[in-house]
Amino acid sequence: MAALFSRSLTSRTLLASTGIVSAAGITYYATRRPLLLDSAQNAPLSTTMNFPWTMLFAKQLTVTHVEQVNHDTKRITFALPGGSSEVSGVSASSALLTQHKPPDRYLPVLRPYTPVSSPSSPGTLQLLVKKYPHGAASTHMHDLTPGSTLTVRGPIPGYAWQASPSQPRDVLFIAGGAGITPIYSLAAAVLSNAHDQTRITLLWGVNGTRDLVLQSEFAQLQRQYPGRLRVSYFISGSAEAQSLVTEGPESRQSGYVDKSALRTAIEHCEAGSFGDEKGTKVFFCGPPGMQEGVVGKKGVLSELGVGKREVHVF
Repeated sequence: MAALFSRSLTSRTLLASTGIVSAAGITYYATRRPLLLDSAQNAPLSTTMNFPWTMLFAKQLTVTHVEQVNHDTKRITFALPGGSSEVSGVSASSALLTQHKPPDRYLPVLRPYTPVSSPSSPGTLQLLVKKYPHGAASTHMHDLTPGSTLTVRGPIPGYAWQASPSQPRDVLFIAGGAGITPIYSLAAAVLSNAHDQTRITLLWGVNGTRDLVLQSEFAQLQRQYPGRLRVSYFISGSAEAQSLVTEGPESRQSGYVDKSALRTAIEHCEAGSFGDEKGTKVFFCGPPGMQEGVVGKKGVLSELGVGKREVHVF
């Protein structure tokens, strides 16, 4: 779903499904509201995105700042239409659909992106966008400059988190590459809730150290919420494998998020109460190959005794 900096969904499918999603979303939101940060309780009441209405009727965001994070990723900051009097309305781990129409296409291109800014940030929204070769959406996003506008729809609901106020619980977050955005969004929201005793173990696999585009943000979360977030980075690029250095509270290893790494992480979580209030133990977002190998029918998690219903895939 909103996993990634970009995802290969066809415009035709997304346009055809907006009506269905809208109807289903009314029931979904009436019974299961995704988690917002505590500070959102005091945030302005108005929101830019109001599902299902803004799935049908698009909004315009204006670019205020563009930062080149690494060789292929930009952090784009947008101003909300209502300025500081409103928040985005895109809750933790949820996504919005970006929309643009290339001149050589009949239908617009839509792609889901999970914001990396706090849902309670007034007046602004940030997206982390990785540019893919021949990627229509990501190329368009990378061409945006301050003053440009972007058409958006949504939000697409994320995971409806339930806090654990009375019992410490452990959950395992797994990300591959650009799939880190909904994982980061949910982790930041969970940790910022002073009434939630959940502890998070994160395994993030990337090709090279330059792909750790949210490393400083995770380091800040570790400093701000000591004892509640364990982070392990897995660097698969052979050119960097010999120069890995462990810095700060996180762990860096060469290689992939493999069976050994997952077994160690699960054993750590099982030392406490493994799983959130609803029984979900693992949260995953990553590329298709990694998804099949980790959470697929014959994936490593299944071999390690984690059931399909105990895994949430973004």
